[in-house]
Amino acid sequence: MTNRPQETKLGTFYGIGVGPGDPELLTLKAIRVLSSSDCIYVPMSHLSTQDYVSEVVHDYAGSECEIKEVTFSLASDSTSRCQHWQQTAVEIATKLQAGQDVAFVTLGDALLYSTYIYLVRALRKEFDAARIETVPGVSAFSLVAALTNTPLGEGQQSLHVIPVANNLVRIESAITSGAGVVLMKIGSRLREIVALLEQLNVLDRSVFVSRAGLPDQRVELDLNHLRDADETTGNLAVIIVQTAGE
Repeated sequence: MTNRPQETKLGTFYGIGVGPGDPELLTLKAIRVLSSSDCIYVPMSHLSTQDYVSEVVHDYAGSECEIKEVTFSLASDSTSRCQHWQQTAVEIATKLQAGQDVAFVTLGDALLYSTYIYLVRALRKEFDAARIETVPGVSAFSLVAALTNTPLGEGQQSLHVIPVANNLVRIESAITSGAGVVLMKIGSRLREIVALLEQLNVLDRSVFVSRAGLPDQRVELDLNHLRDADETTGNLAVIIVQTAGE
């Protein structure tokens, strides 16, 4: 009888949300997967420091683990961004087919405004048989709510989570509808947001936290203190606007 070579078992691709920055909010599952992965991709950006993510990986990765940095695609057009992530997906697919378990880490939750989302789409396109498992993480706005004891939802009230980007009309519409509102990706538009919240008479029920869970986090319960904030204050920042109540 001829012995046939055993087929290589496919590896698993893990997307790991490592939480907003407080190391005690890293889940036990995230630690387990990090410690057992053969290769871990660490996203980097020239516009946003990701030191916490890198530290987590180096703290928990196994001694034989390959750690690879991958730079965010900052291209303005979607085609260029897709090509960037497709290149990374090709690398990952090769490793999975060789039987390696590969992880990609991201701040907060892996499926909430994360670059992991684009990478998963690219990987499915490149290798449709890929086994993909997502490990959820604590979102930044969940920690902001906890730090400020601000309810995110109560009774039948709705909650809108809005990336600020370039559309202030969406923010005004959500607030005037009576829903609770979480504003993310504030960046350089912080002063405009504060001015809008003042115009809508909701400053007194708004809270602000930047770099939640990180050593240099800033908590403001009075957003009047942000009127003259510099452009960097809005980086990795979240504002929660509570509902007016019932």
